[in-house]
Amino acid sequence: MVTSVNLALHSTVFINGEWISGPQENQIVNPANKEIVGTYTVATKEQVVEAIHSAQAAFLTWKTVPLPERAKVLQAIIVNLKNRKEELAQMMTLEMGKVLRESQGEIDVVIQTAEYLSGEGKRAIGEVIPSNFDNRVIQVVREPIGVVSCITPWNFPVSLAAYKIFAALISGNTVVWKPASEVALSAKVLTDIMFEAGVPKGVLNLVTGPGSELGQILTTHKLVKIVAFTGSTEVGIAISKAASDTLKRVSLELGGKNAVIVLKDADLEKAVEGIVQSAFATSGQRCTATSRVIVEKEVYANFMEQLKQKIQQMTLGNGLNPETSMGPIVHEKQLNSIEEDVRTALDEGGELFLGGNRRDELGGFYYEPTVITNVQRDHTIAQKEVFGPVVAVIQVDSYEEAIEVNNNTEYGLSTSIYTQNLKQAMQATKDIESGLVYINSGTSNAEMGVAFGGTKMSGNGHREVSHHVLDLMTEWKSVYITY
Repeated sequence: MVTSVNLALHSTVFINGEWISGPQENQIVNPANKEIVGTYTVATKEQVVEAIHSAQAAFLTWKTVPLPERAKVLQAIIVNLKNRKEELAQMMTLEMGKVLRESQGEIDVVIQTAEYLSGEGKRAIGEVIPSNFDNRVIQVVREPIGVVSCITPWNFPVSLAAYKIFAALISGNTVVWKPASEVALSAKVLTDIMFEAGVPKGVLNLVTGPGSELGQILTTHKLVKIVAFTGSTEVGIAISKAASDTLKRVSLELGGKNAVIVLKDADLEKAVEGIVQSAFATSGQRCTATSRVIVEKEVYANFMEQLKQKIQQMTLGNGLNPETSMGPIVHEKQLNSIEEDVRTALDEGGELFLGGNRRDELGGFYYEPTVITNVQRDHTIAQKEVFGPVVAVIQVDSYEEAIEVNNNTEYGLSTSIYTQNLKQAMQATKDIESGLVYINSGTSNAEMGVAFGGTKMSGNGHREVSHHVLDLMTEWKSVYITY
C-alpha cells in the first residue's frame, strides 16, 4: 500500500532568516505517477546576490562563535532530523522516486554526518612550530574563509548537501545553498530543520532555480570564497573555469564509470549481491553505481546465471510501496537518455541479456534493470556514464586484463574487486585507478569518516565525509609571536 503524510507543497527562497517568494514558480513532478507534487519559487538574480550579501554579513559574527557552540547547533539539528525523519523521507521519495527505505537511510546518513562533524570540528587543531629564536613562539592555526556556495544534485537530496553545509558551518563559514530544482521541496524541509535548530539568520540561505542561470552568480561573485559542487563532470569543468578568475576554492565531486571485477576464485553469491545493490539502488542514479562488470571467462556462465536470478527477483514500482525494490527514473529527459544509451550499446554489438525496456504502463518514468553482454572495452556503454539501471558486462582472461579494462576510462571514482586471493586483492589496491577501492563489497558502500572522492575526471582532489573536508573549508594562518 502506498501511504504518505501531509507535507508543505510549496517552497520559496530563504534569505537572512526569511522565506521570500518571487515572480515565477515551477512545478515538481512525481516520477512514479507524473502527478504534480508541488511548486517552488525560481529565485531571481537579484535574490541570489542578496543571499550572498546576507551570508557575508552573517559571516562576520558566525566566525567568532566558539566552535563548541557551533557544534551544539549541529546537535540540535540531529534532534530535529529525528523528529521529522518520516516527513522528509517521504518528500524525497515523492520528488525523485527512490524507494522509501533508501530515503530513510539517507536521513540516517545526514544524522551521522552531523554527529561526526560536531565532534571532528573540535579536532581542527593547529600546530606549534619550534622557532630558531629563543624568544619566539610560532603557531599555525585554522581560520574560516567566508561564504560557501553549495550546489547539490537530485539523487541524494539531503546527504550530499549535509556533507558540504555541516562542514562549512562547523568551520565558521556561511552558506548559500542551491539544490537541484527537482528536489526543492526536500531542500525546504531540511532548511527549516536547520533554522529551527538555531542556525542564525544569514548563516544559511537557500535559493532554487536553474543552475545554468543561478550557478553563474554563485561561482563568480567576488564575495563567494568556496564553491562545493556535486554533479556531472561537464558542469564541474564549467564551474572550475568560471571560478578561476577570482581564485576561489572549488571542490568537485563528479561522475564515474564504476566497475566490479569478478575473478575466477570469487564468492559468486556475494559478488552478485553486491553488484545488484550497487547497480540498481536509486535506480542506478548514483555517482558510485556499478556500471560495468568485468568478469573472468572461467566463471562467466555461472556468474551470469546467478545474476539473472537475483535481478528477476526485483520489483519495479512506486518507491512508497514497501514491496518495491527499484523506483522510477527521476524524469522523462533522463529516461530518454538511458534508452538512447542502451540503443547505442546494441548498435555497437552489445547483446541484451536482461531488461532494456521502458515500463510506461506503470504510469511513471520507469526503466527495467538492464544487463548488456558482449561489450568490448572501447564500446560507448563501457566508457560513458549512463546514470541509470544499466550494467555492461565485459569478459576478460586474467587479473591483469581486468585491471587494464577497469583503468581504461577517463573516470576514477569507485572500483570493487571480488576475490579470495589475498595477494591479488592487495595488489589491486595499488593497481586500480580510483579514489575508492572495495575488496569483496560493492562500489557504493562508503562509511562516515572515510575520505570520499574520485581521481582523474571524477574529481579535482578535494575530499568529503571525513576530516579532510576541513582542509577545504578553512585557511591556514601562520602566527609569529616574539616576546
